[in-house]
Amino acid sequence: MRGSPAHDLTATWKATSPMENQDSNTPAIADSPTSPRARAIAIALLLAGAVCAGMGQTIIFSVLPPLAREIGLSNFQVGLIFMISAICWVFLGPRWGRRSDHQGRKRFILLGLIGFGVSMVLFGASVRLGLAGAVSGLPLYMLLVLTRSLYGVFGSAGPPAAQAYIADRTSTMDRTAGISGFAAAFGFGAMLGPAFGAAASVIGPVAPFFAMAVLASMMAGAVFLFLPERTGPSERKSRQNVKLTDQRLRPILIFGLIFGVVNAIPIQTIGFYFIDALGFSTDQAPQYVGIGLTGSAMASLFAQLVVVQRFRLEPRLLMRIAPVLLIVGHVLIWLSSEFGPVVFGMVLGGFGAGLAFPGFNAAASLAVTADEQGGAIGLSGSAGASGFIISPIIAFGLYSLAPHAPYMFSSALALCLLVFAWRSRTIGNAGPSRMAAALEEEKPASVPYQ
Repeated sequence: MRGSPAHDLTATWKATSPMENQDSNTPAIADSPTSPRARAIAIALLLAGAVCAGMGQTIIFSVLPPLAREIGLSNFQVGLIFMISAICWVFLGPRWGRRSDHQGRKRFILLGLIGFGVSMVLFGASVRLGLAGAVSGLPLYMLLVLTRSLYGVFGSAGPPAAQAYIADRTSTMDRTAGISGFAAAFGFGAMLGPAFGAAASVIGPVAPFFAMAVLASMMAGAVFLFLPERTGPSERKSRQNVKLTDQRLRPILIFGLIFGVVNAIPIQTIGFYFIDALGFSTDQAPQYVGIGLTGSAMASLFAQLVVVQRFRLEPRLLMRIAPVLLIVGHVLIWLSSEFGPVVFGMVLGGFGAGLAFPGFNAAASLAVTADEQGGAIGLSGSAGASGFIISPIIAFGLYSLAPHAPYMFSSALALCLLVFAWRSRTIGNAGPSRMAAALEEEKPASVPYQ
């Protein structure tokens, strides 16, 4: 379909075949697909896997809360389950990405899908034991924490390797569009997750977990059979491991971390805000919150599928435009007590997030050499995800003072992000031609891939 992420990325791959691409930051790669059909299959598999992973991120948010009440868990305990899994993701994602630089992308894409599927099966089985009364109290809670953490430990291997696979096979000019397509597919899956969970719940309360495990296993089988990667692990040579202290990435990671906090605050507090600030009842709030979140998600997808793909905006522009939209959106939320303006503010915030995600992820990819892609993308992804660990402490502390306080804080933080984006030299150079020139100056006389 014209305009879809699969179409745009496949077209990009056709235009930048391994032998034709002479970009200094995208050397010839022997494992690239050699036919248009193979490229189309590869990109379709990656995007389908991203949709599956996105569904897995959100389905548990919609299915677990009512089940948690039935098995006697508090809201804090449920939040802690998510937080521990997120911590595992943040710390291990970069490690898996660096290993994919040395050992190949495909095995870590598979590991992520298999880990995701196993986690869903074991987590669903644990909830079922709790509902049946076979396990209760602390043993049940520890079982839930452990099985959900498997998703953070092993599921985090997939996205960095998949995005690095795309980065390996796109020129620097098309890198932002390629990564944007993956982010859009992940976001589309996140939108589908709650609806899929609701539909599967008709079969049984824990059916959504097992259904997602089946999807993950099907995707793992398809990747194993059809995803082309012909370069052996011994042929991938890395000059160095990308680290958190890497000066090339430090400003980009700071941007991702600050943005992650700004982006997470409304996601985690907006449900309470609709009740306390807008006056909706507890029965009405979920429906109206759903409208706002859906509008925000659609705006994010529009930014990634239309704006980034069609206009080919450079990462530095995306990282400088996004904070403006976040500021305006969050200011609208805390200044208004009416449903319409608040939802419009959420839509603007979602649009800004849709620009920011591919912006700083593509900037991280462009800032390093071809043999460091997995490590760099793993670090940038973890920087953004860290917001979901930090923001609950800030957001709910401020919310206890006043419902508007978190949005006043996030607006101010987005303003700081805007100033930082315009003052940072690294972000100002976050474009294909400028970063390629900088890499050429520091690149040693060696070829990373043969």
